Amino acid sequence: MNFIEAVLRANEELYTLLHVKGLEASHHQAFDVGAGGDRSAGIDLEAEKIFIEHLLPFGEIFSEESGVIKNPATSARIVLDPIDGSDNLLSHLPYYGTSVAYFEAEKCTKAVIANLANGDVFIKDKEGFRQGKIGSKTFLHVKKNSFSKVGIFERAYASNRVHQALFNEGIKYRSPGAFALSLAYAHEVSFVLYVGKMRSYDVEAGLFMCEDLHTFLHDDIFLVSKDKEIFDRIIGLFKSD
Repeated sequence: MNFIEAVLRANEELYTLLHVKGLEASHHQAFDVGAGGDRSAGIDLEAEKIFIEHLLPFGEIFSEESGVIKNPATSARIVLDPIDGSDNLLSHLPYYGTSVAYFEAEKCTKAVIANLANGDVFIKDKEGFRQGKIGSKTFLHVKKNSFSKVGIFERAYASNRVHQALFNEGIKYRSPGAFALSLAYAHEVSFVLYVGKMRSYDVEAGLFMCEDLHTFLHDDIFLVSKDKEIFDRIIGLFKSD
């Protein structure tokens, strides 16, 4: 079994846990603050356990919940967000998933992002950027959607200034609340924007998947878009301040 297959197996197991067995009371329980700075829920730790069992043979794991889980037998590094959008999951909002990035010699070479709400899976490796469904063996190459009407602005609630600037420009967006997952959909929407502190778990897999798009990453501002015109318009809002 190769690394991508192991990630897909882990996502299948987690998907079954959520949609067949269902959440249990322990999954809602709050635990200590994890390595990423957020308080871990029971489902975060359960998901992390599943991924560790499947992925630890492939490299050292750097997880949002537990930090570094070592594997001295290999120099490869795996950056893991076991549940991206756990607040959405625990609130029964159907936009949450998982994010995994694989590094060799400090370079990301493989990544998988899954939407555990609807079963979408995004894979990027040497064979390109592809999309399929959890449990399926069919993955098609992702194409840019030229008909998108809205973008995604993650953490919009934390930036009234940017919200007002986008409103004044007539730029429409949604704020679904799972940053890594939103980056996986960047080829579908007009843009993905994030303003705030960014962590490795949030961006590594998504950055790798967005390499062919227009990207701006500086300090606490991250913008990616397939559309050069909308990209330049939004960047202009920041440069005019």
